[in-house]
Amino acid sequence: MKREQYPIDFVLFWVDPLNKQWQQEKAEYQAKASGEQEQEGNLAVRYRDWDNLQYWFRGVEKYAPWVRKVYLVTWGAVPEWLDTANPKLEIVYDHDILPEGCAPVFSSNPKDVNIHRIPGLSEHFVYFNDDMFLTKETQPTDFFVNGLPREMAVSYVLSNNPDNDSFQHILFTMMGVVNGCFSKKEVQRKHWHQWYTLKYGKQVINTLRTRPFRFFSGIMIPHLPSPLRRSTCEEVWQEIPDHLMDTSSHRFRDPKDLNQYIFRYWAICKGEFIPTNVYKYGKEYFFHDGLTEKLCSDITTQRYKMICINDSREVRDFESCKAQIREAFDKILPDKSSFEKDNHER
Repeated sequence: MKREQYPIDFVLFWVDPLNKQWQQEKAEYQAKASGEQEQEGNLAVRYRDWDNLQYWFRGVEKYAPWVRKVYLVTWGAVPEWLDTANPKLEIVYDHDILPEGCAPVFSSNPKDVNIHRIPGLSEHFVYFNDDMFLTKETQPTDFFVNGLPREMAVSYVLSNNPDNDSFQHILFTMMGVVNGCFSKKEVQRKHWHQWYTLKYGKQVINTLRTRPFRFFSGIMIPHLPSPLRRSTCEEVWQEIPDHLMDTSSHRFRDPKDLNQYIFRYWAICKGEFIPTNVYKYGKEYFFHDGLTEKLCSDITTQRYKMICINDSREVRDFESCKAQIREAFDKILPDKSSFEKDNHER
């Protein structure tokens, strides 16, 4: 692989769940909402503070020193320990990227689909949630090769769960959009070498099993940092503006939403990606109390380059889990980064 010479940015979406002004504004709009506040995606568990954001910045500085800029997208507040004067850091507010009249929002989806509107954002960037961390040295080629994002083209049978998870509904919604824009048969025929490749290991079996299906049921998307191109986002907005504007207008998570995955689906269906098996160097943890020991071991042994710690209602002993995870991160990232103020104690 040749060295990627173009700039690559990181984008991090973050909200301070303890900010009183944010809590008040959210409560006011939630009181006006009709039936939305009970959805799983709008529950308080989705906004718990794990107090580990400093390790995100330490991981970026230590394991991805090649990144050009870090864009922190926030409702309004920033961590008090964050050095906003760092030349690599740009603070972006929700209203800077949302269409006029859409702010404030209390769901990530409207911000996700407007990510390309970040002022100064480079063509190549990597999308992060604040539960995604770098835990080992990375290279630009872990995300892009020859200017194209590294992705997995794996089709599978999409289903919902007993909790009627709104996120699963969103995936169904996006598959409807994808099937309206692309022919599964033509996509897999034209780009067969990107779908039927042994690079995906056993995951390719899912594609073989769903081959008889006329339409895409689901396209596997690892819940890990997402390499994206700004031009792809702009193209999708040109093709399905009504769907994206509808999402932009929803203050809370809605089953009819789209999210940033629509840009990944688009690139995959057009064949504009490089096949990879991201699970060889990345791991997503659907977290619960019993997983704490395994997660902490994987962090301290640096088993993967990147991880995602997906919070859930299955975490009962929150404070204990939080303390153990912070301790594990501190073993590999004990030193403050240049993104942290020198005079602030953590």
